[in-house]
Amino acid sequence: MKDTTVPGLSIETRRGFIVLSLPAQISWQNYAGIREGVSKALSLAAAAGPPRGRRRVPGVSGVPGGPGGPRGGVVVDFGDAVLLDAAGLVLLARAETRAQLLGCALRAVVPEPSVHVRRALRLTGLARLVPVFPDIASATAAPAPDGGAGDVDTTHVLDAIRALHPGDAGLAPNPPAPSELMITTTAAGDGDHTVVHLSGVLDEITVPRLGETLTKLVEGNLRHLMVRMHDRLGVRCDPLPILLGIRWRVAADGGCLALPALPARLREIIDREGLGSVFTGCRSIQDRPPVAEPV
Repeated sequence: MKDTTVPGLSIETRRGFIVLSLPAQISWQNYAGIREGVSKALSLAAAAGPPRGRRRVPGVSGVPGGPGGPRGGVVVDFGDAVLLDAAGLVLLARAETRAQLLGCALRAVVPEPSVHVRRALRLTGLARLVPVFPDIASATAAPAPDGGAGDVDTTHVLDAIRALHPGDAGLAPNPPAPSELMITTTAAGDGDHTVVHLSGVLDEITVPRLGETLTKLVEGNLRHLMVRMHDRLGVRCDPLPILLGIRWRVAADGGCLALPALPARLREIIDREGLGSVFTGCRSIQDRPPVAEPV
């Protein structure tokens, strides 16, 4: 059964285990979808009996699988997946916490060649929390353990993941919000220029959208443009190729593309390239506060 939440994510049943096969690349970009798949697999396993043996939930004495009775197991198959950041490790740590609450046996499949994933599981302590097998056959053949996963605290594991991935110190349970760029246009005080106000983030996703917006303005016979950037605008990539392209286009028709009040990072790039004089207005103008709807 293919799960369409994330491309490459699939769920099937093997020997009574719910097997969740992960996509080829795991990162914060697809974390939410994979987490949904893991949650679905654990819920399916929790509603089924154990494939082999029973597992006791820590803190619930004498009742295999917890108060709801026997529980099944879940196998998370990393296959040849590549961990692009800490997302995959956080996913497994939190899945183990949920598995304990549901009384489900949780296992991981990491092929022997995936040395980087195996090393990460070992260094963070995840290999002590979740049994690791080289393939699905061995993971679904071994009997489910009778007892807890040990006395390793998931909190300590998350701390170890932070140390292993310092760039992901936040370890957000959800992927970062998609990049947003707010673009509004207003008329300048001279009645001739159009002011384009930017706030949010300029990155590889939003810069092309800025280019499309400016192109539409130029094609609408607006030749005098002022791009005013908010002082907290995030600049994560170089927008100059697009801005220069628009500037040459309007200049050919006697127009201009002015860039007043630039963020420090972009100012450094422009000064380094000696392009300060290129992005000056054709006259001194006063722009009005932005009141138009986003485009």
